[in-house]
Amino acid sequence: MVPLAWYKVSIVMSLEYHANSAYHDPYLKRRKRRRLVLVLLIILAGSLIVAGVSYIIPRLETRIPRRETKVPKTRVLELWSLRDYGSVLAACDHSLEIDPLDSFYLAFKGFALFYSAMAEPDTDLRASLIDDSIFATRRSLIDGEPALRAEAFYILGKAYYHKGRDYHDDALENLGTALDAGSEAIDIWEYMALASYQAGMVERSVDFFAQAIAFSPGSAELLLAAALANYETGLLSRAEGLAIDAAEKASDAYLKEKCMFLLGDVYRSTGRLAEALQRYETIKANNPESADAWYYEGLVFQQMNEAIKARASWRRAVAIDPMHPGARQKLAER
Repeated sequence: MVPLAWYKVSIVMSLEYHANSAYHDPYLKRRKRRRLVLVLLIILAGSLIVAGVSYIIPRLETRIPRRETKVPKTRVLELWSLRDYGSVLAACDHSLEIDPLDSFYLAFKGFALFYSAMAEPDTDLRASLIDDSIFATRRSLIDGEPALRAEAFYILGKAYYHKGRDYHDDALENLGTALDAGSEAIDIWEYMALASYQAGMVERSVDFFAQAIAFSPGSAELLLAAALANYETGLLSRAEGLAIDAAEKASDAYLKEKCMFLLGDVYRSTGRLAEALQRYETIKANNPESADAWYYEGLVFQQMNEAIKARASWRRAVAIDPMHPGARQKLAER
């Protein structure tokens, strides 16, 4: 029998052999180094990521201002009451960056753009502001607040009016909707009267002018415009009264002169030729270089069968304005 001690010695020697073999095996040593390098690379990459995030985030926070809250609506209304349209626009733009579809801020942005346009002397910039106003205001009506509905259509109507005659139908439609929605704007009738008159709907404008004058009876410009509309529709008596009222309230010479010309037209149309001559004499007394006054005076003399006086008046008109078409045509007639 083999002694037990011999087995113990054999086992210990076998273990030492395998241990020494693993320690000295080149392949195993390379595997250990690769694992170690991989672990070190993972640790290094993680450290770089943590450091990069820690470096970038604070700088992003300083460069990109946080816009977490809208400007309070009460503040917008306060700025609006002060007619600080630039600040209203800035407040609405700030709030719309947070909520681009908020109807309140869209509406007041449109309102502020419109009144900014009215104060803008540059024609191109003014037209651009009006277009921006229409865009913002129309967007506000997609899901608009009922309290702002009438005001929104009112601003749209005025904006379309100021875009020119091609848009007067749109102006009338929106102003009419504003009235239906409860708008109590004083000048809404004046805009409707002017839009319909300039669009060729003269008879329709007469009623609008009557409504407008009821709200602004002291406006000489409005009275004269109403007189013209009534004259063109054949309402000569009403046109005369409005023109006289406008002349009395007019504060500048040019407006008074236009009233005198209209009265002269009314009197010529009704055969009151002596009164017509008085109006043209008034014009010449205030403006001796008015070629039109001499021309229309010649028409009155023609109606009176005073041919010599008529031609003398037309020659005077041409002397003042050599290119006066009416007077030149009359002098060319035989």
